Amino acid sequence: MALSAQEFNDWLLAHHLPNGTSDLSKLLGLNRATLNKQRLRGRVSETVVVGIARAAKMSPVMALAEFEQYRGIVAGVQPPTDAEMLSQMTYVDVTVELLKRSSADIARRLAGFEMSDVPHDDAVREWIDAVDPGDLRRQLATRAGLQLSNLSALLTDNRLPPEIAVAAADLAGTSTVSGLVAIGLITPEEADWPLYCRENCLGQMNDLALIDAAEAKLKQLRRKTKKKVDAEATLQSFWETLG
Repeated sequence: MALSAQEFNDWLLAHHLPNGTSDLSKLLGLNRATLNKQRLRGRVSETVVVGIARAAKMSPVMALAEFEQYRGIVAGVQPPTDAEMLSQMTYVDVTVELLKRSSADIARRLAGFEMSDVPHDDAVREWIDAVDPGDLRRQLATRAGLQLSNLSALLTDNRLPPEIAVAAADLAGTSTVSGLVAIGLITPEEADWPLYCRENCLGQMNDLALIDAAEAKLKQLRRKTKKKVDAEATLQSFWETLG
């Protein structure tokens, strides 16, 4: 839904920030026409506010909280759960940890491995699954006014509008900003995730839990890969038929 352009202008004024579209575009490294179009339409994207907040050395979460639809997010900030942290790891992260535990020699060879960036290619769906108390998708679709199939399509594309991510967190009873991390709007650090929390979470998992996590992530990888292979085969068959 994005943010009210009038609220955006008031926010800029309140913090003595540049108001001109040209100045803001340079500050953000954004195309001037893109930002100008947003302001003319009366809706400014959350990414613009977050970008300006970063440039001004402000907290992006605190900045968003000054807008009506995000007014309550600061009060709802909590530490991430283990399930949420695991959702922001890839199958490679989990597999590397398993390999490190298999022998001291392998652990030495993999000592310099750095965990994947947040978010990864399936971060949104995995986060939804991690916080789902049982019927989250249906409840979220109802609150957002979406068909369940449309919500599923968003998750498949690894996308979720920020306001829907916050609504999902509210319904799940988790931190109001964890969903904003999963969609890539803010960083884990900006959401007050502890430093090295993912690494610590992984290190504290027992071997069986780690194997289960790797299996679940590899199963999802297989589903995605099979879908891609099937689509390529269908396309190839189509061209062969035309030929």
